[in-house]
Amino acid sequence: MKKITILLLAVFISLSVFSQDFESSDLKNRFYLRGGLSTPTWTYYGATNMNMLKDTIGAESKIGANFEIGSIFMLNGIDLGSGVRFGINIDYLSFKAQVFRLQGGDNLYNFFVGSKVGPSFTYQPARALAFDIYAKINPVWVGAIYNNLQNLSNNDLKYYLGYVQMMYSFGINVRVSVLMIGFEYEIGAMKVKNNYSGNYWPNLSDPNSDKTPMPGFNLTLGLNF
Repeated sequence: MKKITILLLAVFISLSVFSQDFESSDLKNRFYLRGGLSTPTWTYYGATNMNMLKDTIGAESKIGANFEIGSIFMLNGIDLGSGVRFGINIDYLSFKAQVFRLQGGDNLYNFFVGSKVGPSFTYQPARALAFDIYAKINPVWVGAIYNNLQNLSNNDLKYYLGYVQMMYSFGINVRVSVLMIGFEYEIGAMKVKNNYSGNYWPNLSDPNSDKTPMPGFNLTLGLNF
């Protein structure tokens, strides 16, 4: 807590010296690095509520983390007024890992490597304060589910993989000087297949579907330049 307080004080002290083309109404492009918590919702895997997910897979808790490298390119040619701009928000690399802790000491892991791109809207009311609202399509280059069930003797049964599929997200950033705080909600479903058995990871609400819903929330902290 003390470290966070010191960081926030340093950011606010820097407001008076943070440079941006605010007076000209143009906003600078931004490059950022950020990471934080990535939490699956209780409707993951197609469950309708927390009790269903706990009863079907034995989930006792859930946690995760993510890391992203990206940019916001301001469309200054579209003049919406002083400190207001449309933009294009691109995550060149988005990495996410999530874990469900199951009963009996087993864990269920989810991994994603992808990118994100979509339109953004930025409002900058002061020199070193800005708000970004965005919506993105999220091409997932590789997605995986790994179940470390203790009673399986064949490791091939534990892995489910999916490639080049689309998910979606929308969220908001608050940028104070170089500090960036983000909140994002991700939606969408993926086909993840076990190459050994040929089966897809199930959709708990729709057994006839070969796509598994994987919604979640991301809370991130990072730096933008």
